[in-house]
Amino acid sequence: MIETYKQFTFEAAHKLPPHSDLHGHSFRVGVVFTGEPDPVFGWAQNLDAADKKIQKLWGVLDHSYLNEIDGLENPSLENLAKWIWHRLSGDFDTLSKITVARGPEGQSEGCTYSGPAPANT
Repeated sequence: MIETYKQFTFEAAHKLPPHSDLHGHSFRVGVVFTGEPDPVFGWAQNLDAADKKIQKLWGVLDHSYLNEIDGLENPSLENLAKWIWHRLSGDFDTLSKITVARGPEGQSEGCTYSGPAPANT
């Protein structure tokens, strides 16, 4: 197995009543793909193909008020990671996790979402 990843950043505002009023962050997102290495290129996912979908998400998120985006009415880091997962998981069967962080390197906070739990059979 190999992991291939794509990272992007965006600036956005949000509020989480009753925990916070309106404020903004610089967010960092990691999109991780896991799978058997491609026999020619060695990757788990072609990043050019992934970039096209990720750029669409970036266009929605960057310089936005997250609370006004459908599905992000309560935009905690955890809900944001899950929202991103659900927008990408249908396009990539190798998607394995989404990481969302805010704050400068070395002083950041964030979370990792690995998708829904497998159904019990």
